[in-house]
Amino acid sequence: MATMLAKHIIFPLSLFLFVLHEFPVANAMLVKDMHAFCKETNDVNFCLKYIGTDKRILAARDLNDVLLIAFSQCKIQVTNAAKQINKVRQKFSGPIGKERINFCERNYGLASTMFQEAYEMGQQKMLAYRAHLTAQVGLDYVRDCEDEWKKNGPIQKSPVTFYNTNVVKLFSIIRLIISKLKH
Repeated sequence: MATMLAKHIIFPLSLFLFVLHEFPVANAMLVKDMHAFCKETNDVNFCLKYIGTDKRILAARDLNDVLLIAFSQCKIQVTNAAKQINKVRQKFSGPIGKERINFCERNYGLASTMFQEAYEMGQQKMLAYRAHLTAQVGLDYVRDCEDEWKKNGPIQKSPVTFYNTNVVKLFSIIRLIISKLKH
């Protein structure tokens, strides 16, 4: 168990360091800066895995570029959740299950639009805070989907909890970036 845990902790960091060492980019954020940033998040390994190993991090010049990556990663998680919904749709054939699946499908579509808008708005550095607020709306749509599995009938396990959790973690990274950009 400890060996497996060590692999899960070490792999994202080693992959991150390999990518940045092997593919240096002029004017890019320094490896130590990215690692120091991830240490400030609630989940260092998650940050390194989803932000630190994103191929676009090689060209990131500042935290605003990292913010764009976080918005994009949220959209990727939402897209993957929508694919998961389509895979499990037939397992929820009763009226409550169908209603929940349709609700989540609609919400994830709306969330995708919000994260895309946040990304586009975030490209204009002066709109970073407004982009953050738009992403917050996307997060709310994702959370509403998760909550739908606990109300209006028997409680069921949501088939998209993994993606919901990832979006919540990514949004905590977005909040950290916004707090740093304000100063």
